[in-house]
Amino acid sequence: MHTVKIKNTVLGAGSPKICVPLVAKDSDGLNTALAGLQGLAFDVVEFRADFLERAADGGYVMERLREVRAALPDTPLLFTFRRAEEGGECPVPPEVYFSLVQAAIRSGLTDIIDIELFAGEAEVKETVALAKANGVAALLCNHDFDNTPPKEEIVGRLKTMQDWGADICKIAVMPQSAADVLVLLDATQTMFNQYARQPLVTMAMGKLGVVSRLAGETFGSAMTFGSAGTASAPGQIGANDLRFILNVLAGK
Repeated sequence: MHTVKIKNTVLGAGSPKICVPLVAKDSDGLNTALAGLQGLAFDVVEFRADFLERAADGGYVMERLREVRAALPDTPLLFTFRRAEEGGECPVPPEVYFSLVQAAIRSGLTDIIDIELFAGEAEVKETVALAKANGVAALLCNHDFDNTPPKEEIVGRLKTMQDWGADICKIAVMPQSAADVLVLLDATQTMFNQYARQPLVTMAMGKLGVVSRLAGETFGSAMTFGSAGTASAPGQIGANDLRFILNVLAGK
């Protein structure tokens, strides 16, 4: 399996890397969130642009992205605009979604771009190609906030992401039982051992799924999400606690 190197961080080698989301409504909130990163253990920062109060305003979003990049010049940065259909904060039509994502790619301000698998095949493939042309790692993803699909479906979605050119393949599901968490973990290790050419990022959300956020090194997930105060998805735990647990599990 290939690894993906973003600045000095390598995804797909060693312990899962910790990604911390930046969640804010405006510039002042963003500055507060950035200050809150001091003393936290993380490897990647995710800018969740859909939380902004003017999230559909491309110029405003790019200004905020510029602020984040200026504050974190050496940190791997993931730009995410999560659509409402997959748990995001700001409903926008597809053309606005792709305009924002493609503007972030062209800006030269982000290292990784989040692209939703089910946002439209032609547009997704076009955006992946744009990312590659601009030296931005494409993270293709899917989020199911209601259920956990069958193992074969989870593996199939991850394989599709890979086939469409993803540098990183991500899926998040909502378990309704402990058995659902096992389905996600089993799908992850099957994909990792049999099909993966690129790093995987998988998780079961909510309290039931917390163990999946910790077990990546065992099952094949290369990155996990820890909060810096405000969680961007159910089940996230604090970044420092996450680092401690990952180190214990790795025998460090």
